[in-house]
Parts: sequence; structure tokens; C-alpha cells
Amino acid sequence: MATHPISIDSAGGEYMEAVLVIAWAVKPGDPVKAGDLVVTVETAKAATEIEADRDGWLAEIFFGEGQEAPVGAVLGTIADEKPIVGEKPIAGRSASIASATATTTEPNPREHLASETPPSIRPPGSRAVASPLARRLAAAAGLDLATISGSGPRGRIKKRDIDATLAARTNEQDGAGQRAPAAVQASPVAAPARQTVPVVLIHGFGADRSVWRQVVPLLGPGIETISLDLPGHGTEAARPANSIEEIAFLLSDRLEGMGVGNAHLVGHSLGGAAALALARLGRLTVRSVTLLAPGGLGPEINAGFIAGLARATTVQALERWLAVMVGDPSALPTGYAQAALRQLEKTGNRDALTAMAESLFPDGTQGFDLAGALGELAVPTRLIWGRLDRVIPVAHAARAPGFTAVHLLDGVGHVAQIEAPALTARLIAETVRSAG
Repeated sequence: MATHPISIDSAGGEYMEAVLVIAWAVKPGDPVKAGDLVVTVETAKAATEIEADRDGWLAEIFFGEGQEAPVGAVLGTIADEKPIVGEKPIAGRSASIASATATTTEPNPREHLASETPPSIRPPGSRAVASPLARRLAAAAGLDLATISGSGPRGRIKKRDIDATLAARTNEQDGAGQRAPAAVQASPVAAPARQTVPVVLIHGFGADRSVWRQVVPLLGPGIETISLDLPGHGTEAARPANSIEEIAFLLSDRLEGMGVGNAHLVGHSLGGAAALALARLGRLTVRSVTLLAPGGLGPEINAGFIAGLARATTVQALERWLAVMVGDPSALPTGYAQAALRQLEKTGNRDALTAMAESLFPDGTQGFDLAGALGELAVPTRLIWGRLDRVIPVAHAARAPGFTAVHLLDGVGHVAQIEAPALTARLIAETVRSAG
């Protein structure tokens, strides 16, 4: 009987070492259809629903509800034939771990570890990393997450940490005025520094991190990637930003939380502007920069396209606007508009996108100027632009400083990563390698 793994490698660009299994929607022996919800897991930032990728039957569950699973672990399996239920118990943390399709080519040295890290306290000024449930409980109890020790992977605050804090506070208030001894806590530690220098990929307005899925596999061995969702997009839909500076700060906070202190930046459109703002911020050591039709090099922008992406409510309307992105509409994958609209409805970020568009592109112009930030770069820098770009004028490429390698692509519009993924991957890889 053939079986197929159910696993998760990442969620919206979030760097993770483990996920918490929240709920299984089916039990072993139940039939499933492709697209059905199978299991919900919780990351440091959000709950993620994992759907069946095929028709079949749920055969096994290796990680039960309430258990943590390393990223890349097989959570369960789907069988082609109806299994005989009852022969195997939930394996929990003793289950074998198989690699899922990864967004990185560098192996994670902790991939096979299921044990939890010791409690840790974040250094002053760093952002607390907590599960959504822990955040809700803390808010309801009036607790400051910055004062709580996290017992989960990478110091993540979990429900049990909130419960322990509330219990300690109750003990302090009870006992006829006798204060309970303070809990012994570990010395402050920062997120572990990464051993490799990753390529951080930042998408454009209205998209999400999945826009890089054709490029990442073509980058070649030895290149680790982290695909981030912009504020107000994808898994960050609930956290929009009103300025390019705020976007840079939020991205910087997330990278710092991942232990990323050095990175190669790759940004498309608004993501290109974000990459320049991130480099200018100075909190991250930037090793190289590759920009695809970046914002911030001139005031002109196709305001109708921006508004259309945010407001489209039908597949037909979205198809018309998406066609503006490309030199040849056939370059868009079949069903791209339908998938994009489904994702927009799922994340519920239409209002956030509209508000961001109004703040970032007031009166139909780019409300930020990053030409100076580009000119200040002292690392290998490459600019990629389609000659048929109808979103941001290709003429903006002429404003790049002399040290920038500029590539103008024939027959390509605004999204080289979709229209010419192999060439885009090659140019990114060459920029990364040139940085040494």
C-alpha cells in the first residue's frame, strides 16, 4: 500500500525549527479529498492549515495534538488504499523524520531534534516570539511578553509559559502576604546566529513569498534562502505598514528574531524598495543586493494597476490586471489569477492592501525616494528590469549608479521571476557568488 507524507517546511517565509500540532481534522481510516483540511499546526506567528495534496485515506498520525514536530518531519501519511486502523499507535516524537520540500538548500543542523531548548530571556529591545494562543492569553491577563521566559524552540513563549507566569503571580498574592521565591531564569541570550549567509527574498505589492517558487530551486547548491512576506501580505496580513521605513523596521525585527545578522538581499518592486530601505537602516550586514524592477528610483508608477490588484473581486478582473505585469500574458501560469484571488480572500487583507497603497503611493506616485540608498551601497549590486515593464518605467534603471550591473531583458515585463525564472536565478546566484 503506497503512502504519501503530510509535512510542512515553512509558513509564509517564517524561519521555524518546530511547529505545534493543534488539531487533526480527520482520524486514521477517514477518507480525504485533495484540498481538504487535514491538520492545523501553529508556528511562532500564526496557525497554518495543511491540506491534502491528493485523494486517499488518512493512514497514520505520527505527531498528535499538543505535540511539537520538527520542521520537515512527517506529521502523518495519506494512503492510496483504505488502511487497516489500529495496528500502529501515534508515534509522537519517536516517529521517523523525513525531509519535506525545502526552501533552502543548506541542511538545518537541528532538523532532527525534537527536544525543546531550555527557557531563555530575550535581550532588552528584542521582540518577544510567542505562539498566537500565548499572545491572546497574555493580552487577556495583562501580561508583558517581554518579561516572560519562553520554553519553546528559540525561546518561543507557549501557553504553558503563560500558565506558569499566572500561577507564580497567584502564589505571590496568596500566602498571607508571603512572597513566593522568584523563578530562576537563564541569562539573557540572543537568537542563535546562523552559520550561513542566506539570500533573503522580498516580494512585491499584492503578492506573497510564493512568487519566488520558480526561482529558488534554480539557484543551485550552497545557497540558502529565506522568503519573507511583506507587512500586510500573506501571513503578515494582520500587520500592515504605512511607510517604507516601517516596512524596513518590521522586516529587520523578523530577521533578527531568526538569528540573521548577515544576508544577501533580493527584492522585487515594492520588495526592492524594502531591500534598499533595509540596507539603509543598518541593522543588518548586507553582503549583496539584487533588485528586480525596484520601487524608489522615481515618482512614476502605474497607479491603476496598484489599485486594481487591491480591489479586484473576480477572477476575470484580476486576470486583466495581472496581464499588465507581464510582457506576454501566456507567461502567467494556468490558474494564476484564481489562485491569487483565493489567497487574497483567505488572508482577508484586501483592506490592508488598499490602505497601504494609499499611504505608499499617494496621488498615484511613489511616496518614497531610495535612489540615495542605492548610491550608498558598497556591496555587489545588480539591477534586473524588463523592457516591457508597464508597472514601473524601465527608464528608472538609468538612474542606477555606475557600479551597479544593469540587465534589461527583452520580451519581459514587470515580473522577471515569473517570466524568466532561469535567467533571474542565474543573475541572483552570480551576485551572491561575487560577494565572496
